[in-house]
Amino acid sequence: MKWKRLSISAVMLMCALHMTAGDSIDIKQSKYEKRMQRMQNTWAALIPSHYVIQNAGNMGIVSIGTGWSYGKHRQWETDLLFGYIPQHESTRGKLTMTVKENYIPWDINLSPKKSEGKWQFEPLTASLYINTVYGHEFWKSQPGRYPDKYYQFMSTKFRLNFALGQRIMFKIPESKRRRHSRMSLFYEVSTCDLYIRSMFQDSSIKLKDILGLSIGLKFYTL
Repeated sequence: MKWKRLSISAVMLMCALHMTAGDSIDIKQSKYEKRMQRMQNTWAALIPSHYVIQNAGNMGIVSIGTGWSYGKHRQWETDLLFGYIPQHESTRGKLTMTVKENYIPWDINLSPKKSEGKWQFEPLTASLYINTVYGHEFWKSQPGRYPDKYYQFMSTKFRLNFALGQRIMFKIPESKRRRHSRMSLFYEVSTCDLYIRSMFQDSSIKLKDILGLSIGLKFYTL
């Protein structure tokens, strides 16, 4: 009886060793599998990590878009937004497009350790972005109807913008997540290259005259 038990144990041990050896062989990937894995990782990196809606900021009365977070602590973001400028005194409304780079150097935890959700405060965000307005009224190079170097290097087609701001973020508890993992409310104070140039050319224009306030929401999925 003892020999029978020993035989069964030996057979089970051999099977276990065989399965372990098979697993170790599977772990070793071929060049093809490694290349496919790299391709999958590259495509996965293109999936947006968040969505954003923003009011003002030299991008239109409202802008919506998507973006990507990256960096060791997710301190970098790239946003792509499309906005709308109402008609006002012009003949029609206009669309805008903006590519925006954000940097968030640090955050402060505002929630108790045992809290199910998590509030965070981001005391500083710095943004650099370029935007354009679609329409024949705007140009990349100076038209011939203006005197030479009238506008110098400036164009009306593209604007370079700068912004500083702050955010407050709520991390949704895992048990309550549906479509988003985090939500962020932010504000920014911004200006653009054209406004800065005007201030240096005209002493009557003050710093407060070239600054604008904008607010927005971000919804993070990753």
